[in-house]
Amino acid sequence: MKRFLMAALAVVLAAACTENKKTEEPAAPIGDRALYEVAGNVESIVFEDVSGELLFLGQKPVFDKDGHFFVSDIKIKEEKEGDFTILRLDTDDEDGGGEEFVSCKYDNKGRLVIVGFWEASFSDIEYDDQNRVVSYSAFGTMGMESEYYYTLEYGKDRNPVKVTVKEVHPDYIEHDVNTQTYSINYEYTAVDEHGNWTERKKDDGTVEKRTIKYYPAE
Repeated sequence: MKRFLMAALAVVLAAACTENKKTEEPAAPIGDRALYEVAGNVESIVFEDVSGELLFLGQKPVFDKDGHFFVSDIKIKEEKEGDFTILRLDTDDEDGGGEEFVSCKYDNKGRLVIVGFWEASFSDIEYDDQNRVVSYSAFGTMGMESEYYYTLEYGKDRNPVKVTVKEVHPDYIEHDVNTQTYSINYEYTAVDEHGNWTERKKDDGTVEKRTIKYYPAE
């Protein structure tokens, strides 16, 4: 059974409040939270009945208040690479040793373009003019040499209505490459007050749910 995460990575704060007008959520998130299709000051997401091979931090991803992936007691290092910013979550000890845990690379708009997680990586993350993720590649998620390519299509909001997946798997016995392409269509059946989906149905009838927790308003 094919498994998939919508996948998927940081926050855009709510639009400025004007007189006699309610604060509105942004059209789309950018950064770490974007691959999870959430906007607003999201602290964590708990997935229920979701089959997904690309869950970055397991079934319960957690974000800090800046919208970056958060792992308790793991240090974060910030580096610059030209116009790009790189955040590394590292298990450094006092002697400067340790092993890299997660490495996230952002463009000058604060959008995540590459993420490395243990032996898996997600790259070529591209966005449309509304900062919605429209495509990305994944490597080392279900097999060290396997490759996955995702293309997302949207309706009028930030929730993708169709995802096309191309899987490329090496055949170690026949010394060949097996490729398959398929699409997943989504119908959204519940959203919260921020416009983030909490329940959706796939075209095979499978229902996926998630619970989203937000940081308190300051």
